[in-house]
Amino acid sequence: MMRLNKTPYLLLILFVFLQQNVPAFSQNKSLPLEKWVKILDADDDTLNKNFTEIVEILQKTDTTIVFRTLNELEKKGAREGPYFQVRIKHLRAIMLWKIRDKAAKDSIIQLMKPALQQAYAINDDHLIANVSWWYGETMFFCNQIELSSMYCLNAVEILDKKGITAESNKYQFLGELYYLTRDLDKGIYYIRRSIKNEKDTSRDARVNTMSRWNTIALCWRKIGNYDSAFHYFDIAMQMAEALNSEVWKGIISGNKGYVYFLQKKYDIAKPLLEYDYRASIQHDEIANAAHALQMIARLNLMQGKKDSALLQVKESLRMLQQQPHPLPYYLQDVYYATADVYRVLGNNDSFYHYTQLYNNLHDSIERAVANSRLEIARLRLDNQSNISEIRDLQKEKDAQTRERNYIIAAIVFAAIVGLLILNRQRLKSRFQRQLAFQHKVAAENELTAAKEQLEMFTQSIIEKTMVIEQLEQQIATKPFTDEQQQLASELSRQTILTEEDWEKFKTLFEKIYPGFFLKLKEMVPDITVAEQRMAALIRLHLNTKQMASMLGISTDSVYKIRQRLRKRLQLDDELATETFLTKI
Repeated sequence: MMRLNKTPYLLLILFVFLQQNVPAFSQNKSLPLEKWVKILDADDDTLNKNFTEIVEILQKTDTTIVFRTLNELEKKGAREGPYFQVRIKHLRAIMLWKIRDKAAKDSIIQLMKPALQQAYAINDDHLIANVSWWYGETMFFCNQIELSSMYCLNAVEILDKKGITAESNKYQFLGELYYLTRDLDKGIYYIRRSIKNEKDTSRDARVNTMSRWNTIALCWRKIGNYDSAFHYFDIAMQMAEALNSEVWKGIISGNKGYVYFLQKKYDIAKPLLEYDYRASIQHDEIANAAHALQMIARLNLMQGKKDSALLQVKESLRMLQQQPHPLPYYLQDVYYATADVYRVLGNNDSFYHYTQLYNNLHDSIERAVANSRLEIARLRLDNQSNISEIRDLQKEKDAQTRERNYIIAAIVFAAIVGLLILNRQRLKSRFQRQLAFQHKVAAENELTAAKEQLEMFTQSIIEKTMVIEQLEQQIATKPFTDEQQQLASELSRQTILTEEDWEKFKTLFEKIYPGFFLKLKEMVPDITVAEQRMAALIRLHLNTKQMASMLGISTDSVYKIRQRLRKRLQLDDELATETFLTKI
């Protein structure tokens, strides 16, 4: 029940990006373009006041002449330095967002990527942090959570390294990103930093601080530490009472009620959830009211009040479907509750329908969370070559996503065909067929998840190996400092898999290729551990350098182990070895 849309932080974003109800700047009034060129080319980015003033003026200007003004401004500054080139792209991106909103996503990316590359070329940390942050928060509102996490984290870490404390709303935004991607410990860490660094004492700021305590409690609830969750919900409730905020008292009560529900303390949970529902309805918080109502329906169902439960889940679903963009987490909970009601009522058709809706949405959410937690969000953008590498990684990830979608579509199609066959045969009752189908989907999802984890596992090593090769080439062509060489060595060591890494790798590998190591043992009873690992890496079609990087050995050693393995398998050449292992 974390409500990002209620924070003053987002009001600040809206102030910068959205249309304001102010009179349009007169088209006949001369804009100080020469002055703006000097401002945009200034080499001090510690203060953004002047840049913000330009944005505000353009927001008051008629949209029909905004881009004509930007073209003229860019023409006048064509001979200016790199600071101007970075900021004019940044300025264009802001105005695109103001005028076209989410439809401008691709155009904004095309502007912000080169702007960020140029900022790195300038090597101005303040400029890099400023551009990274705006890029990151814009990508969040375009539903690009991975890009948002990567660039916002990069901005905050740059400021941290410089000993600069970011604004409290930046820490809050980053903490809520981690909450969404279920990196809950980091979510708690950054939300607490936002509370610690809040200097504003206005009512809006105190409401925001109250919501932050509520978010920390939600993190602890997801972790399963209910005592800590209650502790922070109580802190938030004290602030809600001091602020006399009925809607927040209702929301926090509902959050506590959900914890009591998880603890099976249903008599305590129900009045809290009912209070949440009433307060949310009264203050037009429809989505929150719908979520509270479906929880009440589940409690009524447990108490045997089937008719009441049915009416309540129907009303909850109606309320959510009337929302322009219903929250997926709320919608999946309503689907689950509705399916449960129909199960108890014995309406198998409706039960199956809502179970399918729940499973589809749940799987979609889980995939989105997994994608959002990719290691790409933790990459350091240290230089221009790293920026280029990130662009390549994003393209590769898009290709992997498309491939994964095709696989999922094929699995779903196969599952549907299988279900139809089972249905025609009528070997079991309708409920048993539905249950069997759910088990099958769960098994397939587990296999898909194992494949994705193994792909990310090996892809991470491949990417690090590529970076190492680039660093080695740079070391060979120009002198590096001792510190740079030490960093290169440290990165090289990070690609070597520890015994614990190998155990995780082996577990994932055996899920995808069951019986692989057992068959090897049957063929070659005295095969060594090193040869088994080499066989697995050959099965994944890794090249010699990637194998050497993962095993922490030289390429010559890789060759020797491959030769020894080939002889043990009594094969003629390397190609035959790879073909043979692929068929196991």
